[in-house]
Order: sequence, then structure tokens, then C-alpha cells
Amino acid sequence: MERQLSTLSHVVAASSALSYAWLVSRTTYVVTATQFVTPLLILLLIHTGYLAFTNGLRVGFAQQVFGRSASTALGMVAIFLIGSLVAPSPAEASNDAIETFLMVIFCLVVLLFVVAIAALIIVALSRLVSELWRMVRKVDDGPETRLFDFASLGIAVAILAASSLEGMPEYYSFDGENEVTATQFINADHHRVWAAMERATSPEFPLPNILDAFPQPVSVSVDQGTELGANRQVRFQGREGTGLLSLNVVSRTENKVVFAVVEDTSPYANWISFQSLSYRTTSEEGRTRLEVSLGFERRLAPSWFFTPIMNEAARLAMDVLARDVKARAEGV
Repeated sequence: MERQLSTLSHVVAASSALSYAWLVSRTTYVVTATQFVTPLLILLLIHTGYLAFTNGLRVGFAQQVFGRSASTALGMVAIFLIGSLVAPSPAEASNDAIETFLMVIFCLVVLLFVVAIAALIIVALSRLVSELWRMVRKVDDGPETRLFDFASLGIAVAILAASSLEGMPEYYSFDGENEVTATQFINADHHRVWAAMERATSPEFPLPNILDAFPQPVSVSVDQGTELGANRQVRFQGREGTGLLSLNVVSRTENKVVFAVVEDTSPYANWISFQSLSYRTTSEEGRTRLEVSLGFERRLAPSWFFTPIMNEAARLAMDVLARDVKARAEGV
């Protein structure tokens, strides 16, 4: 009976967190931390209630709540990750209902990763603080450690509640402006490098495996080179659908070109606002240094999770563009 109740609490916690996430996904707060952090608060609440119902609020119960919440989150990650890997792309779905269902699965994988990582961080920190508490107080049990349980649970809830407000206009958000740069040294002169840059990177150019989870370029429909006023248009396709990224050259000097984003209907537009793409060359001892930079604004919160992921993914993408220019300029 106890094991059945324990399993039921995980099911109820997971269902409640997912139901909440579904409701928020229908609002303007879908890109905020309210969508990505608050589900963990629900897991903590349900598991605390379970322990209270089974008379389990004994000394050390905070660790049990944190551990059970992390277990629920990791279980959900595993289930939906497997589902996302075996399911077809939403863009290939046969009707709108199936497409919507598949997109929900893929979005939930990202959400649950945030929840699981936050839960594991709380577990690790609570255990560290607990050990430090015991070392300082030199106690293993008693009212003081029970007080520590309530205090640690309260602090965790307070921090998560404050974190869940990130991205909401009426509260606070961190600067989402980012720029990443990839650099390649090319064994060719300045003119050959610029000749190579007159054509957009081919969609067939190999991408790092880690970028497979992101929308991919599938075609270049407009490619007018790098002169001032030239247009470039790339079609992207991903699990979220297809769309176009339209660019226009707004600045051109002897060693630098800047493309501004004119319009973005690609799947990326839901969570990144692309702003500019630039190429810069510098001649160095018979070779050319090429820097490819992307300016963008992160739209998703929390920043502690999405900023490093987006920056690294963008850097890898810029490295692809730089390597493509290198390969063509060197005649590889």
C-alpha cells in the first residue's frame, strides 16, 4: 500500500506540473520562467503534501521532498525524451491535431530539462548545507535539524518563486542581448576569401551533431552576394515547422560586411530574435583571419539555463559558416 501511494504521488505531481505548464503555454508567459521554473514548485508542494499525509514529516523530510521531486522530474524527462526521439517531426505530421501533439512533446522535453536541472541543483545544495550545518552545530538529530528542514524547504520555495518571475514585464528580466563570434585562419589572401563569401553557405555543408536538435537550413532561395543592399534568404526546417530568414547587407567596407535581419519566420523566431550577421577579415602574414559574428536577443527565461545553451549553439553555427568559407577559399 505504501509503495502504491508513493507511486501515485509521483503520478499526481507529474500530472499537476504538466497541466500547469499546458495552461501557461496558452498565455503570453510561455517564454518566461513562469513556464519553466514554477512546475518545480508544484512538484515540491505535492511531495510535501504526500509526506504530510503519510506522517512522513520527520527529521530529514526536506531531503526526501527534494529527492522525490528530482526523481519525478528525471522520470518525466526520460519519458518525453524517448517520445521525442521516436516520434516524427511535426512538420511531417499528417494533420494539425497530430502536429500540435508532437510539438507539445518536443517543447515539454526542454521544459522538463530545466525543471530537472533546477531540482538536482537544489538537492546538491541542500545536502551540502545540511552537512555544513551538522559540522557547525555538531548534532545529528533533534528539534534543530527539524527546524533546518522547514527552513531549507522554505528557502528553496522562496528562491524558486522569485526565479519564476523572470521574463515577466511587470517584474524583472536579465539582458537578453548577445553576440557570439567564431574565428578561422584561412590560408588564402583577402580577395579569395571575399570571393568565397559571395555565396551563402550550402545547406549540405556538414553540421556538428549537437546542432541536430535545432532547426536546419534546407535551401538558399535568394543569394545576391555581399555588396551594399544585397539580399540573402535561407529556409530553415525543424520539428517546429519551416520558415524563412531574410537578410540584407546594411554595411560594407573593404574588410567587413554586416547583414541585418529583415524578417524571420523560421522556427527560431519563437525563442530567438536574430538581429545581425557579420563577416570581418584581417590579413595576417600571408593568411586571412576571418571572424563571423551573430547578434541576437534571447527571448526565453530563465537566463541561467538558456543563455549558455543559446550562446554555444550560436557559436557552433557561426563556426560552420566560417569553416565553409575557409574550405571554399582554400579550394578544399
